[in-house]
Amino acid sequence: MIRTVSLTPAVFHLSEAVNQVSRTYGEAPIVPRGPRLAPLFDGVRKGIQTALGAPEHEAVMLTGTGSTAIAAVLGSCLRADERLLVVRNGAYGDRIFEYANTLKQPVVDYSLPYGEKPDLARIEEILAGNKADAIAVVHGATSTCTLNPVPEIGALAKKYGKKLLVDGVSSLFIEPMDLDAWGVSAVMGSCNKGLHSHPNLTMAMVRKDLLAEMEKIPARAPNLELWKAWRAQVNGSHPYTIDPMSLCQVSAALAHLAAQGGVAGRHAIYQSRTDLLRAGYERLGLTIARWAGVPLQSIGTALHIPPGTSYDVMAQRLATEEIEGHVFEIYAAQGKLSSTLFRIFNMGEYPLSVYEIFLRALARVV
Repeated sequence: MIRTVSLTPAVFHLSEAVNQVSRTYGEAPIVPRGPRLAPLFDGVRKGIQTALGAPEHEAVMLTGTGSTAIAAVLGSCLRADERLLVVRNGAYGDRIFEYANTLKQPVVDYSLPYGEKPDLARIEEILAGNKADAIAVVHGATSTCTLNPVPEIGALAKKYGKKLLVDGVSSLFIEPMDLDAWGVSAVMGSCNKGLHSHPNLTMAMVRKDLLAEMEKIPARAPNLELWKAWRAQVNGSHPYTIDPMSLCQVSAALAHLAAQGGVAGRHAIYQSRTDLLRAGYERLGLTIARWAGVPLQSIGTALHIPPGTSYDVMAQRLATEEIEGHVFEIYAAQGKLSSTLFRIFNMGEYPLSVYEIFLRALARVV
């Protein structure tokens, strides 16, 4: 049997613990408003808070994906008149900008070429001049596989008393993050990506003082009202229907994360993968995309398309030409970078040996 390995950040193989939930849940399903939901909600919410080491933040669960969390945070954590500084140097900064405009949020647009490091002096100038009331920035930029300087931006937000909203969809549970120390007001998350559960549920982490403020902030994204959802979840329910099986899968994913040593352990696993893969790329003569002063993520690598081929040709061959019982699916670059770069992610539940096989497959096509 040929195994298809996903080298993408979208869908990938999950742990046996999570898969077991999918196989057995139907034998004893949980009623969405029944007595077994409350302890399940409580365990998941506290488990996320503990895993992320964020005692000053509360987890709020939602049906949806990472993009759902972006809409929920923007639509729930800001008053309609607050001016939002959007730092955008990648596709998901563009998405925050798009969603903020859809919500008619006043926006201060700090647009940069994809991958370029934000100028902290420029951000401080905007904040010191009282031209913005909040900042939104992506932590792990999957379009370039880089990390933005969120700790430094957070220090500026604290200095000037501004809200800091962070897209942590592709970095939570993998990259070391200190939400409390960094001054993060709310982080947009995912139960898929770094947590290795299914992309059916998403989550946001909201600082407790902001939650108290949000009681008086009219929500503007129907069905995604974070304060309303949080109040219900604290009491073991949800204002709308939520899938208990997905909550069980998240619970299993949290237990698996803990067994791997928590975020630090998972980061070490991912770092060993990127060390292996990046050394292999260099041996093959591929050029890793890098930007001055910006560290790379541990979830994947953006690479320049080698001369004499194209992304489509490489992707087709890797997906169809079997090697040692495996075929591989890779990822195109996004938007402005799609003509020059492609991306390989190392997410999910795969042993290092699979990445060694992949490097042999990649050698055949480059």
